[in-house]
Amino acid sequence: MGLRPGLGTAPSAIDYRRLPIIGRARLSCAHDRGATIRQPRRYGPELEIHCCETRRDLGGCTYRRGGAMERSTPGSSSGFYGQRIADHFGMEGRLVSEFRLDGQLGLAATRLSCGRRFRERTDRTPDEGAFSILYQIDDLEDHACWRGGQWQRSGEFLAKSVNIVDLREDPQWQFKGRFDALQFYVPSSAVATIAAQHGGRVASSLRWEGDARDEILWGLSQALLHASISASANQLLIDQLAISLLTHFAQAYGGLDIGSPARLGQLAGWQLRRAKEIMFARLASDLTIAQVASECRLTPSHFARAFRRSTGVAPQRYLMQLRITEAKKHLSQPHLPLSDIALVCGFGDQSHFTRVFRQLAGASPGAWRRGQKDLPIGDDEQLSR
Repeated sequence: MGLRPGLGTAPSAIDYRRLPIIGRARLSCAHDRGATIRQPRRYGPELEIHCCETRRDLGGCTYRRGGAMERSTPGSSSGFYGQRIADHFGMEGRLVSEFRLDGQLGLAATRLSCGRRFRERTDRTPDEGAFSILYQIDDLEDHACWRGGQWQRSGEFLAKSVNIVDLREDPQWQFKGRFDALQFYVPSSAVATIAAQHGGRVASSLRWEGDARDEILWGLSQALLHASISASANQLLIDQLAISLLTHFAQAYGGLDIGSPARLGQLAGWQLRRAKEIMFARLASDLTIAQVASECRLTPSHFARAFRRSTGVAPQRYLMQLRITEAKKHLSQPHLPLSDIALVCGFGDQSHFTRVFRQLAGASPGAWRRGQKDLPIGDDEQLSR
């Protein structure tokens, strides 16, 4: 993906404007062992990349953004997801999303696809304290599964079907036919954390009826896929989807009893004020639920539930409403370009801004701005609220 400099490429020869984007930083790698690349400030936040070995993309490299060391997303995982599961299955793979829960990996989603009809039985998988959930996007002609060398099941695998394996059980797979599925990597600790946050417990392993289709997972999966590929991805929305997925897995596959909604409390007054303050102060940033929840001294899932009960809307919906309200204030300045307003208010581009504005305001930004010229004095302020 993106630019691939040749070996020995000097940092000064890299065209930073063409590099692939991860988050809001532009990243690449010179593929020289031990090489360091510095990104000019005019192309974004100060950035260093330390390449640890020769390989095709960012896998295995670390990068520094704003002074904090992070790991590059593609290929850097140690768990059975991303490029690792793609290589294991001999398929094309794309890491869709990673979500952290209480500072640890809570969920990872990988899109897997392959056009070959025949494939060999996979090797055994190293023991991991996690579950692999394969969710078919398209019908699969045939598949078989083994645990600990013992055959478990085989047969047609229709779209919306679920295959859950405990990675501690030494699983193997064999697939036949065109393959298109979404794999969810779920650490067992994440399932336990979600259960504890709901005041309950789940079974020691996750299970699902063999041929039953999971319609709820279909909706959540499609929402995650669309949200993750958007050029202006809403991180709050992606976080909420990840929490919803984990809760669904714990409840539907692990037997978690969530209990009555009446047990779920609201935010305290100071927590609600702080949440609103940080959302307003960071309208233009990639704000996450975990960051807001931390300010309120709550876990992400608890915060998301409590915020909805306190305000009547989800955190990401509230943030969008704030951005649109702020955009209306800027639209009162007739000479300010819509593209500038979009960036100032936290939208990735003008098309995303226009789409969300139309959904919440009932008109495009341009039409709304033109309409203000015909309003009596004072009415435009009322509409902006």
